[in-house]
Amino acid sequence: MKDFKEVRSILLIDDDEDDYDLVMEAIQELNPDISVAFLSNCAQVGRYKNVHFDLVLLDINMPLFDGFHWLKSIREHGYKDLPVIMYTNSLSPAHIKKAYEEGANLYFTKPDNFPKLKKGMEQIIGMDWTDPESITRRYRNEYATLSV
Repeated sequence: MKDFKEVRSILLIDDDEDDYDLVMEAIQELNPDISVAFLSNCAQVGRYKNVHFDLVLLDINMPLFDGFHWLKSIREHGYKDLPVIMYTNSLSPAHIKKAYEEGANLYFTKPDNFPKLKKGMEQIIGMDWTDPESITRRYRNEYATLSV
């Protein structure tokens, strides 16, 4: 039995609804009690105004406002302790460095197949998110990414 708070809710911010479907399927196979919500643009933010999420998965490459804009906004609106995981196709060292410098807690590249996605999600939801900064310190060292 884990001695830390379990992940019960995840918000995915991504412009690709197919990514949401895949993440939702992976999470549901791992634990059907975890809810996964989806935002594809700023106009939808109001629907989750009073909803608490345990984790945010945030894509970088999006039209209009990229993931770095979203990350900055999340942090500036007082969500300093909300774990934010950059969930992206980018393996750019500059993106990885910038993500950690701007407040991301973890950098996770989108896997190329469903079993790897499921394994990555299992690792992410199994982490102790009661202290997101400890995870950041662990992975920020040399700007590492979670690999599966």
